[in-house]
Amino acid sequence: MGCACCKPEWQGKSDDFKVAYIYEECACFRPRTFVLRGKDDEWEASIAKSIVEDEVFDKSGLILKLVEGVPKGCCGFEEFEHTVTQFNEDCAPSINTKIAQYGFEVDGFNWVEYRYVSHGNGGGSVQPVPHFCIRIKKISPDDDVFVTN
Repeated sequence: MGCACCKPEWQGKSDDFKVAYIYEECACFRPRTFVLRGKDDEWEASIAKSIVEDEVFDKSGLILKLVEGVPKGCCGFEEFEHTVTQFNEDCAPSINTKIAQYGFEVDGFNWVEYRYVSHGNGGGSVQPVPHFCIRIKKISPDDDVFVTN
């Protein structure tokens, strides 16, 4: 949860993450998709943005297969921690190899927000809402790039 004056959950305690592609519904009953959140002029002008977006928005690519095939727990709760692990092992290394020269790297991240859902007539409950995103981090040429296999 948070307020307008707080940083988004995907940024964590660091100022290193300026933007993220968040997997979310655009509206009820519409297909989920990745939506860019955050603002960074360097990212907007970088060639790395098109490289990452080619991977993120590829309809037959591995990233969409990972998020669409997320394991479900109790009551259909999406367990995105598995998706983060798979993304960081199977996708991030190849993307990071391509974009490191432009001063960026990606990683997968998940979190849970708790939202109040009204049941009408003054009743309601707080329900967990899991999230997955691909965060973009600015790196310097001297940083070790997150590449594992």
